[in-house]
Amino acid sequence: MGRHERRFWDGRLQVSRAAQSSDPARECFDAFVPHPINGWEPDLRADTWRQVSMAAERCADLADATRSRPLAAEWLLDRSESIASSTIEEIRPSARRVARAEAQLELFSEMPPTAEMQALRNVAATQRAMEMAAAGTDLSVAGLCEMHATLMGEHDPIAGRIRDRQNWIGSGALGSPLEARHVGPPPEFVDGLLDDLVAYVNRDDDLTIVRAAIAHAQFETIHPFPDGNGRTGRALIQFMLRRDEVMGDGALPVSAALMLHKERYFDALDEVRVVCPADDPGRSRGYRPWIELLAQATAHACTLRGRLIEHVNALSQRWADQARQAGIRSSSAAAKLLDALPLHPVVTADSASALLSVDLRTAQRAVARLSKIGILEQRSAGRRNRVFECGDMMDAFTESVREQPASNLTLSAPVRTPGPSLPDRGGEAAQRRHLSRVTE
Repeated sequence: MGRHERRFWDGRLQVSRAAQSSDPARECFDAFVPHPINGWEPDLRADTWRQVSMAAERCADLADATRSRPLAAEWLLDRSESIASSTIEEIRPSARRVARAEAQLELFSEMPPTAEMQALRNVAATQRAMEMAAAGTDLSVAGLCEMHATLMGEHDPIAGRIRDRQNWIGSGALGSPLEARHVGPPPEFVDGLLDDLVAYVNRDDDLTIVRAAIAHAQFETIHPFPDGNGRTGRALIQFMLRRDEVMGDGALPVSAALMLHKERYFDALDEVRVVCPADDPGRSRGYRPWIELLAQATAHACTLRGRLIEHVNALSQRWADQARQAGIRSSSAAAKLLDALPLHPVVTADSASALLSVDLRTAQRAVARLSKIGILEQRSAGRRNRVFECGDMMDAFTESVREQPASNLTLSAPVRTPGPSLPDRGGEAAQRRHLSRVTE
């Protein structure tokens, strides 16, 4: 909720200014300036509060069930949330390509293709938001800028920089604010609105889901950066859920739920942007659809999170059974690598060596043994790089970001048979030679 500022658009210079009475009407537009949110409490219906309470209870139950032990599914949860957030912005690389691009970047220091790199930076931005929240410090405008800089990359000139020009959403054919779906506040209002926003985020109460909804809508309305606002705004939701301990380690895949109702999500944010006085009851009415949608998305995300955790735990148990049947001792490097796979599903012999703190030869044998029983598979990461990936985790990753309800998530997966990537004969020496060739 807020008010309009009448502005004139100079199409030649691509800038705006306050409108004057002599300006042609066809070259003027209304920029939306939202009311401050710190100190405001929405008046919500009982049905809305019921949905918020149910979502909060789902979060609490799930957090209690997983807080006492390490979260094996953390890698999967963080990437599922981030890839879904990218998909909302029509950045759609496949889950497997993102995982291999991550290996290409981290293990070989090679730059992946653009779409995959955008998705990886979104993963990094989500993780940075949760790291900041876990540290227990209050959010600052500088912290928001840091999330955005992580998303955009250090070489992007707009990374972490608050806009100093007019921006808008959905410009139609003109590429200007004259026919835009939403025009954010003029740049001179942005700093004050961001100060108000972070003060609101840092409030200490039990209404995290409601505050996350209001803060996200306010952030998207301000649209403080030239680009990347949607993904940064969804990272802000993760920050608030983690800071208020609504969820423990690993993201809550809210974006995966919002992705299923993308148009409803955008429409609900539009409904927030109604011109009215700050104390008008219509302000609360405008927020209700979005608060209800986020509550529903949060409950859905809890279902998806729970099922992914169960799935990874079931995979770990199945791998342990396969390893035991293959005669792999629980104290061996291969067994220790098996335990590490949920958090490191793509490895090389070199990375396994560092991960397990063992010499390269021991790591090569561990990778070879897990490949022989079908848990690891040789794949390409880039043009010449060879990695070994856990196909079961890649399948789970692909399924977790599929555009379908969480209730359809496939949890049953057949035991994988060994592929042809490693020789069946020749003993350990031959396997070491093979691994040396593919990991150099």
